[in-house]
Amino acid sequence: MAEEKAKSEKIIEATEKELEELREYIEEFISFLPLSFCMVNSLDFILDVNQSFENLTGYEKLEVIGNDIEFLFRDKEVVEDFKEEVSSSEGAVDRRTFLSTKEGKEVPVEVSALARKDRHGSFSGYFLTITDITKTKEFEEELERKIKERTAELEKAKEKLERSEAVLEIKINARTRELKELNENLERKVEERTKELQERAKELEKSQTALLNILEENEESLRKVEREREKTLAVISNFADGLFLFNEKKELTLINPEAGKMFNVKAKDVRGKSIKELKSLPALESLIEVIGEKIEDLFRKEMQISDNFFLEITTIPIIYKGKNFGTLVNVHDITREKQMEQIKTEFVSVAAHQLRTPLSGVKWTLKTILEEMGKDAPEEHTELLEKAYDANNRMVSLINDLLNVTRIEEGRYIYKPEEVDLMEIISPIIEEYKSKIEEKKLKLQVEKPKEELPKVKIDKEKIEMVIQNFLDNAVNYTKEGGVVIVISKEEEEIKVSITDTGVGIPDEQKKRIFTKFFRAANVMRMETEGSGIGLFIAKNIIDAHGGKIGFTSKAEEGSTFYFTIPFVK
Repeated sequence: MAEEKAKSEKIIEATEKELEELREYIEEFISFLPLSFCMVNSLDFILDVNQSFENLTGYEKLEVIGNDIEFLFRDKEVVEDFKEEVSSSEGAVDRRTFLSTKEGKEVPVEVSALARKDRHGSFSGYFLTITDITKTKEFEEELERKIKERTAELEKAKEKLERSEAVLEIKINARTRELKELNENLERKVEERTKELQERAKELEKSQTALLNILEENEESLRKVEREREKTLAVISNFADGLFLFNEKKELTLINPEAGKMFNVKAKDVRGKSIKELKSLPALESLIEVIGEKIEDLFRKEMQISDNFFLEITTIPIIYKGKNFGTLVNVHDITREKQMEQIKTEFVSVAAHQLRTPLSGVKWTLKTILEEMGKDAPEEHTELLEKAYDANNRMVSLINDLLNVTRIEEGRYIYKPEEVDLMEIISPIIEEYKSKIEEKKLKLQVEKPKEELPKVKIDKEKIEMVIQNFLDNAVNYTKEGGVVIVISKEEEEIKVSITDTGVGIPDEQKKRIFTKFFRAANVMRMETEGSGIGLFIAKNIIDAHGGKIGFTSKAEEGSTFYFTIPFVK
């Protein structure tokens, strides 16, 4: 008995050593990140920071660990609101504020945080990143100042020109009336008015001189307006984004150099052309397809020019005094952002692969310990090891889900299709879940057509994942009532729907249901596990099969999730 206990202690010691090595490995990963990063607990005290954090703030790790995160920032009220939102938010929370460095310098920064949850879904702290936005803020302020200055100068020039035109019109009208009166009385008072006409001629000369002076002033005002126009064109020419200006007739009136570089065209070759004419040019065909011949309202619409060149399109109507003078098309280069997304995806993939190996080792170690300890082991030891084994399994499952997500994002989630009877896949899965449904005292109803269903061409393993995900959600989030599974034949496809009487989905959160890492607020309050990846993966599987996926739901009344698969003709 003593030998077995000693052997168990050695195995436990080895397991703890492996877990410690895993912890050190994760810490090295965090330290390597170029982004300023820190880990904060649920009481807002800093638990750990990386080297980039120390470089940005000037504080060493030991100087900040254990302090409230609030001491790092100037605007305490903003930080207090930010912390409160983080603790209740389901996704990332961003704020702009000022960082107070160790040297007393205030640096404009963008702070992003993501809440951490324990396995019960309770808030246990958050991850915090800090990004220096000094240059961005300076550029925004300078651009805003210049725009205000140019606008004010143009308004003054316009007012002066309007005043000059009004004075000129008044004087011309007055002289016209006087000349008309002279003409009507000319024959009657020729001799009498000769002297007066001479005097009037002198006055007219003076008026002409005044008019010439006014015209000269108007010309000077026009020159000032022209100079301001040139300044505005200079700003547009040096703008970092590509700009296309279309008039109300959908003709291209302006294209800046950056837009010419992006699409490899010259302004002289495209200026003055209509949308239809531009569409015939290979260089601009893809852009016109995105904005449409009528120039649709777009906001940050992405388009891909090549494998390593991505753009973001926004259309801005130019409206003055209620009249539409055309449309400005802003083209922003997001290639770097896309590359960063790819880097993040690759990082998750590498991290998941690196984590899976030690976790697999821990899993088999724990399993070996449990098998060797047998029934004679102390109950508290067995219970502790079983909890560790279950937690390890959940971690391995989460890592597998992360790897599936990265494969989807990289376009490597390839499936192996084969012609099968869909009922041969669904029936065994239903049998597996019957005991769990009976355990929760729920009713199960299965409806299927009497005639034999046509075969479908699918990847069996992937479709099994979709059905299991739907059933897991239906059973886990239903406390009473039942689950109804309906398999039906539509015109050219087979439809599978699973209805429950569970908690349902709030209306304001329905649009995020198929996104990564999303879990509805009412589900988070329940003691259920989940990563928020299952439905994202399910949607990509059904899309890859050429089918459709969707749902209907009402909070506190239940949900129906369904998918369709085209059958083999």
